[in-house]
Amino acid sequence: MSVKDLRNLAGAEGPGLWRLPLPSPTLPPATTTNHYLVGDDRAVLVDPATPGNQAQAALQQWVAQARAGKIQLVAQLLTHHHRDHIGAAEFVRTTLQLPIWAHRSTAELLADRLQVDQWIDDGAVVATNRDGSPWRALHTPGHAPGHLAIWHAASRQAVVGDLVAGQGTILIDPSDGHMGLYLASLQRMADLQPRTLAPAHGPVQHQAVELLQHYRRHRLAREAGILRALSATPQQPADLLPAAYADVPRTTWPLALRSLTTHLLHLQEQGLAEATATGWRRL
Repeated sequence: MSVKDLRNLAGAEGPGLWRLPLPSPTLPPATTTNHYLVGDDRAVLVDPATPGNQAQAALQQWVAQARAGKIQLVAQLLTHHHRDHIGAAEFVRTTLQLPIWAHRSTAELLADRLQVDQWIDDGAVVATNRDGSPWRALHTPGHAPGHLAIWHAASRQAVVGDLVAGQGTILIDPSDGHMGLYLASLQRMADLQPRTLAPAHGPVQHQAVELLQHYRRHRLAREAGILRALSATPQQPADLLPAAYADVPRTTWPLALRSLTTHLLHLQEQGLAEATATGWRRL
């Protein structure tokens, strides 16, 4: 494949950006994680997620085609540590000879499962296009402590991991998520005025700023509903679900309960609620 034939590489989404969805152990309704090639000169493979042998073979072939087009792959980059983003990382390191890059917080969370070869800080150049324009890492915590997005200012493209979704929703889990940081990360990305958002799940989103604003409004409205459901009498988080999540199917309430708990923690940080020995109450 010659340089000019890179236009035939599967999954072209924009200047220096290609997408390959492959099966992963993610949350329904999504069934795949997008693998991205970022940069058409020096490139990174983002979120090597797929654990299956057949899918990994497809990933290997895709990378081989990119290399034949004179793309110099330098590393694989993890947007964060969740299992539906790392399932092929060791395969890619050993078979495709690509070291693992991630934020320091991600490296620490993966320490007992996977070795990260290089820490990536906010603002670091992780890839380049042939016109010399850089792709930079942006630290966008909230969904996970070490969550990274990748920003190409010249074309206003962003690869955003689980900051938003093109299919399904984004869970901010109390175990490793933080609602306040997530809201701030959404605002940071919106302030950049991106043209497109390339999420980990589902198609690339072309109403980028509108989607980011929608996510913020939705989370803030949900939090306001939880605050209204609280009273001076302590209640268990599950007791708040019927009022705060009346608009979602009961089958999703187990996930909703996790998100609700993250909102309660955020309300507590703002001095609007507190946890007591017998439950949560409004202040």
